[in-house]
Amino acid sequence: MKQIRQAAHRRENLKTRRLLIFSSKEQLIGFLFLLTIIVISVWVIQSVKNWMDDPEQMVLSQLNFSGEYTYTTEDDLRQAILGLGLPNTYIGQDVNDIQQEILRFPWVKQVSVRKQWPDKLIVYVEEYKPVFYWNDLFLLDKNGNVFSVPLDRIGELKLPRLYGPEGKAKPVLETYYKLDDLSKKLASNQLALHIQSAIADERNAWQLMVKQCIADFCEENHEIKLMLGNDHIEQRYQRFIKLFPEIQSRIPADERITVADLRYENGISVQREKMAQ
Repeated sequence: MKQIRQAAHRRENLKTRRLLIFSSKEQLIGFLFLLTIIVISVWVIQSVKNWMDDPEQMVLSQLNFSGEYTYTTEDDLRQAILGLGLPNTYIGQDVNDIQQEILRFPWVKQVSVRKQWPDKLIVYVEEYKPVFYWNDLFLLDKNGNVFSVPLDRIGELKLPRLYGPEGKAKPVLETYYKLDDLSKKLASNQLALHIQSAIADERNAWQLMVKQCIADFCEENHEIKLMLGNDHIEQRYQRFIKLFPEIQSRIPADERITVADLRYENGISVQREKMAQ
């Protein structure tokens, strides 16, 4: 009888310990359901990761090009991307490598590359905009950045020509802007001077080639060479603009000015030639 009571007591203790963990059958079912959800979620995440890592999945099938470009072709961009030998999958594309490869084109100013899920690569390209020729071999943008474009792509651009020492493009351009502003400021309806080219040597001695323009008409086949020296460049050019009408009035009708030397404290030395009949 005693043994029977002890066995019943042990069963009662076991039942009590079970209830300490789960107070009801419903709680046990809820715990098992949560455990099942966790296992399934882990399996799904791992499956998706394995699928994304598989090079046979998510093939990159679309290239989208946009931006402000004239000299860059879409074939240039495709070849730059394919030339990297990158995997053709979405995950395998390194946008930084693609960006640096496209920036190797010397006329490209900036590039933005991004991926769009699930299979698109978007490339935005902005080029330098040529405003001047530099030493006949290169181009300048309005901020003095030097770049080059293949000759067969630029055609016949009618741009002012600047010449100067290597590495001095920006200071040369800065002085050119000041001289050009003087041309515009002192122009009149009867007379204006247009700077066709500017040359600065190692000593910063300046020469200009200018054209005389009357009522928006410029003499295409006649340029005047101005020798400004390396001191008081702006003041000397301003002096020439102011004195030019008077000098021109003293030149015979069948002659024209070819060279004006302004490297004097006072006055101007002028060379002239007979006009072709």
